Amino acid sequence: MIYERLSEAFDFVGVIDKERYPNYEKYERLNEISSIFVLGLAYPNVQLKQEEDRLKASMYTYGYDYHDVIKALIKETLKDYEHVALADNHELNERKCLELTGLAYHAKNNLMINKDYGSFFFIGLVLTKEKYPEVIVENSDSCGDCDICLRACPVGALFGGYEMEKCMSYENQMKKPMRDEVIDKNYLLLGCDICQIVCPKNRNIKPAKTEEFKVKPTAYVLINDLFELSNKEFMDKYGKHAYTWRGKTILIRNALTLLLKQKNTKYNDKIRKTLNDDKYPDWYKVDASKILKRLEQFEI
Repeated sequence: MIYERLSEAFDFVGVIDKERYPNYEKYERLNEISSIFVLGLAYPNVQLKQEEDRLKASMYTYGYDYHDVIKALIKETLKDYEHVALADNHELNERKCLELTGLAYHAKNNLMINKDYGSFFFIGLVLTKEKYPEVIVENSDSCGDCDICLRACPVGALFGGYEMEKCMSYENQMKKPMRDEVIDKNYLLLGCDICQIVCPKNRNIKPAKTEEFKVKPTAYVLINDLFELSNKEFMDKYGKHAYTWRGKTILIRNALTLLLKQKNTKYNDKIRKTLNDDKYPDWYKVDASKILKRLEQFEI
């Protein structure tokens, strides 16, 4: 049976009838579907430190790209069953599907919290034409009065509800100039982990066991590679990680904010070269010029 197979491969599995999904009739993808399997696959709750010559992104990128890992695992697990595998890049709300199973609740930091793995997991969906028994649990868990993540957010994106466009993770993935506040407070090559790190629900959680999500040597990106490798060379070396999805220029721009934080002037000449290179877009040059001017104040 599909449920048993998926339960052996994934850390937790729930099943809902498609009719539970809000306004399901509006989604063409669900026309011939009967059941939605909701899958959770944990990744490690570990933190690497930034280094002088190499930098790291959000914790979820330390292993290989979860989109590829989840889809490959579903394909192998259900190779004898007709199904549709989904991971992130689709129109269905995975978090709502998960919430409907009761296996996690929607927390104040806009993440889903599972009782065993906290917020350190990825979500996948399996859609089937055949109808299967629902697997739903009661869940009365909540954040309660806790507001630690609200107070810890460096850009105030959580007070009064999650404001996506204020979120530092959102802004450092956008191809447009950063606000000065984000330039000053950004601390990762991509994303932000602060609201996860401070969350009490992420203490004493079960360890992740998926080999592909364990920390890989290329969890770190060499700063010289950002400047010197072509896009193809860069993707050949680092392309198995999810931090590459927005392209190399985003990572260079974010790297400059980290060099500023470190007062690291070793790469100033390389930054100057990018400003004179037509292949770099205007939004990058706005931020790079601003950051370089500040870095030059530290040059001896």
